[in-house]
Amino acid sequence: MSEGVVFDLGYRPHEGERLGRAGAVRALYRDGIRRVFGIRRRARRKVFPALLVGIAILPALFFVAFGVVAGELGTDAFFDHPDYFDWTGNITLVFCALAASELIVPDRIHGTMNVYASRPLTAIDYVGARALSMAVVVFGFMWFPHLLLLIGRAWTSSDGFGDYLVGNLDVLWETALATIIYFLAYGALAFLVAVYSSRTALAVVIFLIVLAAWRGTVEALVSAGYDVAALGAIPDHPGYVKDWIMTSNTEAWLPERAGYDPIVSLGIIVVIAVATGLIVLRRYRSEL
Repeated sequence: MSEGVVFDLGYRPHEGERLGRAGAVRALYRDGIRRVFGIRRRARRKVFPALLVGIAILPALFFVAFGVVAGELGTDAFFDHPDYFDWTGNITLVFCALAASELIVPDRIHGTMNVYASRPLTAIDYVGARALSMAVVVFGFMWFPHLLLLIGRAWTSSDGFGDYLVGNLDVLWETALATIIYFLAYGALAFLVAVYSSRTALAVVIFLIVLAAWRGTVEALVSAGYDVAALGAIPDHPGYVKDWIMTSNTEAWLPERAGYDPIVSLGIIVVIAVATGLIVLRRYRSEL
């Protein structure tokens, strides 16, 4: 052809507000919340998260309802707040594995990282936004049942709602702090496994199997007299610290059996969380 042809593709420049780097981080955070709960995704993506949330919350609702019917809440007969952590602890393991895999794995296998790399995002931005999404979700997952339980106990208490609530407000910060400890212990490792996994379901299975096998091995070593092995009892450290925070003793945790103080377990949790964060950041610095 001797003549050129011009096609009008209807291109229009962006006329709205330019949100920049902060806007991209906020979008990643909001997208992370939706992903974990399967919002705007297929129904099958919503089933498992909803099931885990139900398992975590329903016991608290049951205790509250029973207290209303009976006229009083039998605090000795039902889970107290420290016991409730033990109930939800294993569920939190599964939830953390699911949340981390849903947040991390699809971005890599679907090539979304290339899109993120075209935005003004750094590795710290990406990892921070995804970690914050996971932290908010896990915190709500673990802490909200305690809030329900506290309100229910106050509602059915013979001391009166206000007096019971004021007298037990320390439960709010204790359970919140313990929840953060659980997230640091379980969430960091789940994040690390997801970063190097190529399949969502595979990341969940690997995380749960490895942690269960590891815990069994450590318990066998401690029982055989190798007390130093208790330092590697990763699943037990958050429970031991939780009992320390809430001045309770719900279980004979492996570090406790080996004679270590709770502060040692807390230190190990923090070190693992920091080390995991550095490894994950190094992994993504090559992509963003």
